[in-house]
Amino acid sequence: MNLAPSRPRTWSPQVVLFAVVLHAFILYFVAASFRIVPPLIPIESNPVPITTVPYVPPPPVVIPDEPIDKHPRTVPRQPHIPPVHADVPSVNLTPQPAAVSTANAGVMVLNTPIQEAPISQTLPAYPRIAQEREVEGRVILSITIMPDGTVRDVTVVNANPRGYFEDAAVRSVRTWRYSPSNVVRTRVIVHMDFVLNNG
Repeated sequence: MNLAPSRPRTWSPQVVLFAVVLHAFILYFVAASFRIVPPLIPIESNPVPITTVPYVPPPPVVIPDEPIDKHPRTVPRQPHIPPVHADVPSVNLTPQPAAVSTANAGVMVLNTPIQEAPISQTLPAYPRIAQEREVEGRVILSITIMPDGTVRDVTVVNANPRGYFEDAAVRSVRTWRYSPSNVVRTRVIVHMDFVLNNG
């Protein structure tokens, strides 16, 4: 025999339906707030017009190039050596065939300047520090002229003043070229004067 009192039934179908509808409305409101689902009433938005302003870049500034001074600022000097006339009787020699190679060419040690001028002569650039200080000078070089006319073994014999013109003189003389010959001429002396062109 059950003596426990029966509890009243409070969950009627109407209450359950109301609770389900209430929970569904709350979930939909939360989802619409976070834009998970679209809202029932569309929100009309007024777009804000955006005004674009075209940007016109300024014209480029053209800096004119500095004029190039085409006048040489260096004057290489070849010493004038008067020709020496010797009374030597002429000897008739038989013509020799042209040499195919200059590997066995003779060697002439001169230790003096030569009257022959180079057929290709590049003038050196005047050093900037000497130009700024208005310094003039002379460089004496010793070179070797190969049988094909190229210059080798350029060394500085003397420079006055020192420390200004040696590098420019050596770089320039290395590019010189003389007429081809059948001998190697060593210790050929070259004088190079550096003179400012004030004109």
